Amino acid sequence: MTTETNKNFARPTYRQDDQSEIYLYQPTAPNPDAICIAMVYPAAYQIALSSLGYMILFQQLDMSPDIDARRIYADTLNDHNPKELEFMGFSFAFELDIIKILENFAVYHIPMFAKDREREHPLIFAGGPVPMSNPEPFADFFDFFLIGEGEEMLPRLIDVYRENRHLTDREELIQRLAANVPGLYAPGMYDVQYEGPDGPLASITPKYDDIPVLVEKQLVSNMDDFVASTPIISDKAIFSSTLLVEIMRGCAHRCRFCLASYSMIGPVGSGLPGARGGAIEKVIARIENGIQYTNKVNLIGALISEHPEFSTLCDYLDNKQDLTVSSSSLRVDTLTPQIVNTFKRGGQKQLALAIETGSERMRRRIHKNLKHEQILQAAEMMAKAGMESVKFFGMIGLPDETEHDIELLAELMREIHKNNPKLKIHLGSSSFIPKAGTPFQWQAKISNKQVDQGFKILRQSLQDVADLQASSAKWDYFQAFLSRGDRRLSKLIIRFYELGGGLGSVNKAHQELKAEGLADFPELDWYALRERPEHEILPWEMISLGTPKHILYKEGLPPAGFER
Repeated sequence: MTTETNKNFARPTYRQDDQSEIYLYQPTAPNPDAICIAMVYPAAYQIALSSLGYMILFQQLDMSPDIDARRIYADTLNDHNPKELEFMGFSFAFELDIIKILENFAVYHIPMFAKDREREHPLIFAGGPVPMSNPEPFADFFDFFLIGEGEEMLPRLIDVYRENRHLTDREELIQRLAANVPGLYAPGMYDVQYEGPDGPLASITPKYDDIPVLVEKQLVSNMDDFVASTPIISDKAIFSSTLLVEIMRGCAHRCRFCLASYSMIGPVGSGLPGARGGAIEKVIARIENGIQYTNKVNLIGALISEHPEFSTLCDYLDNKQDLTVSSSSLRVDTLTPQIVNTFKRGGQKQLALAIETGSERMRRRIHKNLKHEQILQAAEMMAKAGMESVKFFGMIGLPDETEHDIELLAELMREIHKNNPKLKIHLGSSSFIPKAGTPFQWQAKISNKQVDQGFKILRQSLQDVADLQASSAKWDYFQAFLSRGDRRLSKLIIRFYELGGGLGSVNKAHQELKAEGLADFPELDWYALRERPEHEILPWEMISLGTPKHILYKEGLPPAGFER
């Protein structure tokens, strides 16, 4: 498949078009025989522009003359001719994204199931946190997934595809990609068997000798080569006219529930640390380039303050006049007066801190190495700097948690309020969702009723102390059954989509399938709430995030001396 190239194609290095987009790079006109790839974000335009991962991969493609790169958003469907597209690559960050993804299939007349597509249909793939953790509930809808970081995988995918572009058999083409692109998982290349319609996985076996038994995630080897920053600035983005700059990627602290940590840990023997960042001079160069066009900078990363040269970056930012500096979250035990004051001078009135729980007992259980006094000191530091408010992130329903542990979270908020009466306190809380690829992937999840009861305790205890922003028990349950689900759920997902994709449609879809005799999968509680035995074959075991299963299991056990 080739497309006719516009011979007059040209964009200045910094282009402002009718969507108020400012390009901070030089796009390249595609060659007549360029491979046409649509990068699809399953949400609105303004949200997509603030997704740094999605945008930097588009930039990478858009700078190659061998690629005809397109962008598609949930509110720009029908803007492209599907017959021109050779690939559609989806950003897949949240389980509910599947509804917008299936809408794309419908609009572009692409069969919902991968097995029903012909050679002329674009190859459909996805990357992001969802497929990196557990792609199996969505396996029937995609030709393949990219497991890991895309900056080095995408060029390899394109090279292998170009070598095999002539193939007329779709399955043979996908087999060639699966066999020759590290980190590419093609579900159709594996045979999956279950222990009956209500049982766990019995086996997963490659169909061909050249297909890997284990698909290993791919990580960028040298972060200096890939310091990520916003490639296109727009006042219509959610982060309006803001330069996003990645300071650190991943997290080395191994909190037992945290996919962000375990998905970024380097494979055994790779030498890659769990948290990686580019040299600070590279970061500053990105900022210098971007602030020619905006005075707003947002620092991205789970551990930005653990960059070994972060104080140097603070010094640099402090010397910039009229620069707004923000960040989504900071770590309590690396917070310093310098860091707080940098954000205060940068116009921030609130900082966010993840503490997970108010109980030191539970912080030991989840390997969140924070002390009670450190949390108090962080809040005091912010109050002294003149911050108006602080937002804490907490969680209920963790393994071995008691009602008393939930009460201790409220007690901690009350203590912070008493010590800093002028500091407004916000508490964002969700319920624990076991995630594939983490040490807690075997753990049980509490029921919706228990979630509601836990949030009730917090609400009653935090009146006149803190503003509680609690997640939806139904939404958490939806995430939970998909996060540890398998391929048998594809029928439920399709029916859920057909019923409109609202959370209230889950039970209705399930009941309809039961009535029609099509619910050939276990009850949803079996997926969402059940504790898994140690040696059960898990649906996502063909994906290797780098930590062997036996080590994950051991790390998920209570620490020595833990009192249950």
